[in-house]
Amino acid sequence: MNIANHNSEYVCRLCKSTNVQLIKETNVKTALESNDFKITDSRYGYMLSIFECKECGFLQCLDVPDTTQYYRALEDTEYESSRKERMNQARMILKKMMKVIGEQTKGLRLLDVGAGSGILLEAAQDLGFDAGGVEPSAWLRKVAHAHGCKIKADVIPHPEISGPYDIVTLIDVVEHVSAPLEMIQNATLLLKPDGIIVIITPDVKSIAARLMGWTWWHYRIAHVGYFSKSNLEFILSSLGFNTISVSRPNWSFSVAYIRDRLLQYLPGWLVLDERQWMHNIRFNLNLRDSLMIIAKHI
Repeated sequence: MNIANHNSEYVCRLCKSTNVQLIKETNVKTALESNDFKITDSRYGYMLSIFECKECGFLQCLDVPDTTQYYRALEDTEYESSRKERMNQARMILKKMMKVIGEQTKGLRLLDVGAGSGILLEAAQDLGFDAGGVEPSAWLRKVAHAHGCKIKADVIPHPEISGPYDIVTLIDVVEHVSAPLEMIQNATLLLKPDGIIVIITPDVKSIAARLMGWTWWHYRIAHVGYFSKSNLEFILSSLGFNTISVSRPNWSFSVAYIRDRLLQYLPGWLVLDERQWMHNIRFNLNLRDSLMIIAKHI
């Protein structure tokens, strides 16, 4: 592993320390484009240069410019083809959240930041939430509108997005942005005084991440920040929020999806040939390498 000398031009995106070091050089040899940031990109272990903050421990890709530009032009048809599985996991996320905040949802205002094609919004509407979202990808917004979701352009802050909201969700989004602290702060500013923020993101300190090393499936180009429970709680505490729940969400996959991902790690002869039935059988899986944190203003 190559370790760079201390370089004061780099600043940690969480604690703003200049005590950061390069711990993993990029293996990306081509110029970045929107396709590199597809939600369904399965090139695990293919990543940008990762720097570690020696003050707060945050792992981050400091050489990449603002990632929003790539998401604005993003199209991802494979993502939408897995809508049934993703809808199932969105419902599981919302049910887990409701166990903390209560079952009464009618009229509660929910904002989903980085809403994609509106899967969580659709599930939230079905449960009675007054749900809306923001999403930078024009293609994903168009798909969301086709499913009847209220979704606005781009990112927060946004002139068409005004609070207060009861709930703001950031589901698998903070790891994709170049300014995660500012994004979380902007989300909290949209909340009611007793509102809650829900964050889900891969856990770089999980057992799976430690065992897999640099081949862990969450080390990929689209992820430019790698979080742990401690640095997420550091952010929330610095913004005046208290963590009220920490859990590890389930995910829903088809057998075909799992088969495709196994090909990233195993030789083809060890993996069953693709069959139609693989697309029809779905199951829930918890690899315990994602964090779901719910926090409320102190």
